[in-house]
Formats: sequence, structure tokens, C-alpha cells
Amino acid sequence: MSSKLSGEITHLSSSTVVVGDITLENDIRIAGEVQGKIDTKGAFVVEQTGKVKGEIKSTSATIAGKVQGNIECDGLLILESKSSFVGDIKTRQLVINENAEFQGNCAMSANQ
Repeated sequence: MSSKLSGEITHLSSSTVVVGDITLENDIRIAGEVQGKIDTKGAFVVEQTGKVKGEIKSTSATIAGKVQGNIECDGLLILESKSSFVGDIKTRQLVINENAEFQGNCAMSANQ
């Protein structure tokens, strides 16, 4: 995963807890916990240890941990095996791997 904009990746380690909104131009990788809105022009990744509660907007997303909240993704959204997603999805492409949990609605559009 690398951002086309700057090549930078913001990484929140497993011991990090953020309460508040995050807005950034580059990719973000979350191993810790975030409670708040995340808006990135890069890729969004939640690692297996990661937990996010809030609205998300990104160019692409890979979720291996837990997310509660709606997500709007311009490109591909992947729910990895053993991930948990509760909320509505708006994306261009969606991959749900075996044993992933998804509770919500999904709207897919080529115009996303």
C-alpha cells in the first residue's frame, strides 16, 4: 500500500488510542483504536488488532480488524477473513473473504 500523493503512511500502533477526527492526504494504517471520523485521500487499512468506531472516507480500504460505522470508498474495499464490519458500505468494488463478518447495507456503483 502506498499513496500516489506523497508516498507517506501514517501508522497508529496497537497501543495508540485516538478520540477525534483524522483528516489526511496520505495512507493510514491502524493497529490501535480510533473513535471519530477518518477522511483520507489515500488508502485506509485496519490491521487485525485495529478498532475503528466512526465514519470513514478513503480511496481504497482493507479491513482485517473491527470497524463500526459507515464507509465510503472510491475504489476497492476488502473485508479480510475474521474481520468485523458493522455499518453501511458505499464503494466501487467489494471483496468479502470467508469468515468475515458484515452487518449492514452495501451500495456499489461504477460512478463511485
